[in-house]
Amino acid sequence: RLKTISPRKNYWYRLDFSENKLPETDELVIRFPKYDNITLYFQQDNTIVSAESGRMDRRNSDQPHYAVDFVVSKDQLIEGRYLLAKIQHVYRRKGFRPAMFLHPVIAQLDKTYYTQDDVLGFFPYVLFIGGMLLMIFYSFGIYVMNRDKLFNYYAIYLLTLFLYLEIRIPFFFGPLELKYPVLMHSYNELIQVFVNIAYLWFASYFLNARFDFPKLYKAIRMAIWLLGGIMGIQLLLILSIRFAWVESYVVQFERYFMILFSLIAYVHILLNYKNKIVFFLLIGSLFFMAGGIMAMFQHNIRYMMLGAAIEVFIFSIGMGYRIKVVEKTKQTIENEMNKLRLTALRAQMNPHFIFNSLNSIRAYVLLSETKKASDYLNKFARLIRLILHYSAKDIISLKEELEALALYVELEQMRYREDFGFVLKIGSGVDIENWYVPPLILQPYVENAIVHGLAPKKDAKELLVEVMKCKTKLCFIIRDNGVGRSYSKNTRVIQNHQHKSVAMELTRKRSELTVDHQAENETIRIVDLMNNGQPAGTEVRIKLPVQSDEALN
Repeated sequence: RLKTISPRKNYWYRLDFSENKLPETDELVIRFPKYDNITLYFQQDNTIVSAESGRMDRRNSDQPHYAVDFVVSKDQLIEGRYLLAKIQHVYRRKGFRPAMFLHPVIAQLDKTYYTQDDVLGFFPYVLFIGGMLLMIFYSFGIYVMNRDKLFNYYAIYLLTLFLYLEIRIPFFFGPLELKYPVLMHSYNELIQVFVNIAYLWFASYFLNARFDFPKLYKAIRMAIWLLGGIMGIQLLLILSIRFAWVESYVVQFERYFMILFSLIAYVHILLNYKNKIVFFLLIGSLFFMAGGIMAMFQHNIRYMMLGAAIEVFIFSIGMGYRIKVVEKTKQTIENEMNKLRLTALRAQMNPHFIFNSLNSIRAYVLLSETKKASDYLNKFARLIRLILHYSAKDIISLKEELEALALYVELEQMRYREDFGFVLKIGSGVDIENWYVPPLILQPYVENAIVHGLAPKKDAKELLVEVMKCKTKLCFIIRDNGVGRSYSKNTRVIQNHQHKSVAMELTRKRSELTVDHQAENETIRIVDLMNNGQPAGTEVRIKLPVQSDEALN
């Protein structure tokens, strides 16, 4: 017995009424399921004629949205007892269901009114849609309040599920399909692929795949591009009509690809997971996959709705657990910040740098970028420890000075979101292991170059620190391509013209103490760089005596 109807095939169907008791009325309503194209053959004036209709070709606008009806009279039955129908289903394999005949009054009542069974059949759809809408608004509300991107991606994923499954409500989808058959078919085919794209995007962020599962992250990105290409191919095939039957095979490929991809991804996650939160994603996704597979083979979308409902419930618990973990991490970071604030003050660091660094950490926390906040905090703590260690010394090795400087610049790059480039050049003949300088002699000038030179600039920004040997001296060049000192002096937002950096003044005095009878302008020299008469940055040149192990001994 025929169970399914495949695309690109014609099926002949004989409706034999010889053993059926026909109603007393002269007319009969022959009702078919929503096959794409149906041609009904009947007798008229001793000639076989035909009428056409179907899901994709509604000749009669008075058709019900859930079936295809033909109205024939008893005298139109071929040989007084049967009709012939040619059925073609173009777009998708469909389960075969026989046609039925109805009294015209019964057919009209069935089209006009809903039965109790119809209402009960709508209930799961309405319940699912209500729950989905609640979760969408809830997730988006949390995103608005906390700016946690994960909840934004989750809300988008839920919205795609909603757009795919809510349109399945018969009294909503049916009338639209009756009026716009090709458009609604295209929508139905494309949105289910877009659901998978939204899911992969959300899962990637939920798993923190970019850092915790880098190989999986690359695979997800490739899968998203593949699914986007599949959507384009689907649309072209559907609109071509002639090759629309191929689209059903493309959909099948996409479904089996997602099943296989998901199973491989789950195994990879289980073998490499670092946080138990991944189990919420795995368990929820398995329920949704099971529902999707059941819906695919049983031709009943309610299995998918059930799987999606369980998945959303588990994901919601996982999201709540994640909020708890993030809040705990934020509290830990806040406690560490308080400790570092006290330590930094003891180290007599530039208070503006301390304030800005703590604000940067807090900004990462507020944006729920806890990994970046933790990285920044660790580097900031390391810099403070170095400063505390060096503050008890009169001199440190050039290597230690440059390492501390590089760490400081790295923190500033994180604070300015990698807004400027940094190059450190060490000339030949410079012995960074055995030459010594006063601790943190360069940091105030580098800070000044970043804050007052590069920060106000709009286009490409570069900072250069060069160390070289100049005869008997150790020379430093700190060069930026920023706005120049003239701009900084005239811009109150950047720097008040009456302000003079205490740190730079102290550094100047420290450098002078290391030089015997050397004029001030020879120890530290500041040059305004120009390009075609316009400020092109600032260059600071510092000369210090070479202090080596031998000289110190």
